[in-house]
Amino acid sequence: MTLSQKPRAGRAFGLTAVIGVLIAAAGVIEPAAASAAQKPAVDAPTSLSTSPTSDCQGDTILGDGDVTLYAAASSPSGGSLATAFQLTYAGTHSIVAAATVNAASGTNAVLRLPKATLESAADGAITEFDWKARATDSSGETSGWSATCHFSFDPTRPGTPVVTPPESSTIGKPVSIAVTAPAGGVLPSRYQYQLNGTAPLDVPADASGNATITLTPTRRTNILSVVGLSAGGNFGDTVNLTFDSAVPPPDLTDADLNGDGVPDLVTVGAQHGLPSGLWLAAGTGDGHVATSPTDIGIKGAGFSSTGSPSDFDGGTAITGRFTGGFEQDVLIYNFSGPRAGCGEILPGNDTGAPLDPNGEVSISCGFLQDLDGNNPVQLANAGDISGLGSGYPSLLGVLGNSTDGYGLDLYTTVGTGGFSLPYALNADTPDGTADWQNWTIATAQLPTADGTGSTAMFLWNKSTGELDLWENLAADPDTGALSYTAYPVATDWNTGADITLQAADVNGDGVPDLWTVGAGEQVTANLVSGLSATGPAVVDQVSETLDAVG
Repeated sequence: MTLSQKPRAGRAFGLTAVIGVLIAAAGVIEPAAASAAQKPAVDAPTSLSTSPTSDCQGDTILGDGDVTLYAAASSPSGGSLATAFQLTYAGTHSIVAAATVNAASGTNAVLRLPKATLESAADGAITEFDWKARATDSSGETSGWSATCHFSFDPTRPGTPVVTPPESSTIGKPVSIAVTAPAGGVLPSRYQYQLNGTAPLDVPADASGNATITLTPTRRTNILSVVGLSAGGNFGDTVNLTFDSAVPPPDLTDADLNGDGVPDLVTVGAQHGLPSGLWLAAGTGDGHVATSPTDIGIKGAGFSSTGSPSDFDGGTAITGRFTGGFEQDVLIYNFSGPRAGCGEILPGNDTGAPLDPNGEVSISCGFLQDLDGNNPVQLANAGDISGLGSGYPSLLGVLGNSTDGYGLDLYTTVGTGGFSLPYALNADTPDGTADWQNWTIATAQLPTADGTGSTAMFLWNKSTGELDLWENLAADPDTGALSYTAYPVATDWNTGADITLQAADVNGDGVPDLWTVGAGEQVTANLVSGLSATGPAVVDQVSETLDAVG
């Protein structure tokens, strides 16, 4: 190259630049833009997915049913796109199914793979498939293939498992039951089981297809249903096992709603600053309670299809084994309001969790009236003071009216909610009169050496503050006789106070105690000791404030 040639080269470069500027000014595409326009106008489909859901890059095993493929196709020019799907065997890549569907640009193209097509391709065994998609616009421009997705299809179903009944079991106590894989066919990957028709639960199978189910019997005669599921979740054949469970001795820990062997405070809301509901404050065994109570009535009382915590407003809560089981249940009774004279029994669960209103037993409005049509103005758990030994608690009630006066009555029972007409008891109040309308009663159930238990009753006169305790109550429904051991507890105790009472052996010393709930959600445990027939008892108090959140 000569020096004279260098300027010529420079002029040539300058001329090219000028031409480029002129072309751009005229609206003609520059060479770089023209190169971009030559790329495919249709994008490769993205966001590939399936229904049932699978992991595109994993190895999800789908069960025996239709599988739907989704691919998002789009084009800068918009319009309708024809999306071609291709399903192949993984590994060999031989085509199993191919189809084209139309969808607007920017939307999902959808292809349903029928169960029959997949079953035919799988031929009775779990089979792996790959699939992909590409799109073509109206001008015939076609995108590249999408990423390849993967899933396995499972057409198999397990046979009937073998379930071994337990050698022994007890209601309310966990028991393990062995499940053995079916004799032939595919091994289950897991088992689904139901006890007595409750919600089904799953348990995984081991490499041999065996499993152990741990459950808690709830009845004397239990029915366990077990079915195996394949790797893809296909149900096999179901086996039903019937087995009997022993009835445990009753839990005589009165008012123990959470199963820890310690009485719990149970009180109705919409009073004393508590929000609506049925509030459980777990006892600690020394008079204290958990200050953040649980609303075990959050699901309602069961008398309407739209149950809510307000179902308990205006009612009173009485604990006891009213369904005859080992759990402590809750009897709700309304003394006033639109449901006056009505009640429900909500079965306990021994866990402290919200009670299920679906299992409630209704006490029909007016069912507890006496022959004169009077509803009780107070109710309390009477245990087995009648000595009938039915396994269901009786009730003590205060009944009457301002004209005829009031008295203490006994309701016997032979089943859940099956109360007799009230029997009038020949008993005066501690002041020697029949002014039962002036005394608030609260009862506690105490264990005895023979396992039958005994009933104790506190009696409080709000206007005078007198507090008494009657222990070892025994009643004869035929004669109306009531016997007891009487102890004076205190004088001028909470005189005139607006409080509710709950009796229980709060600190486990064998002597009944008394919880009160008053204004500002204040709870006080009155721990009683030093009982004497001739003088006041010792009453130690433990107080705290609840923080109920409705």
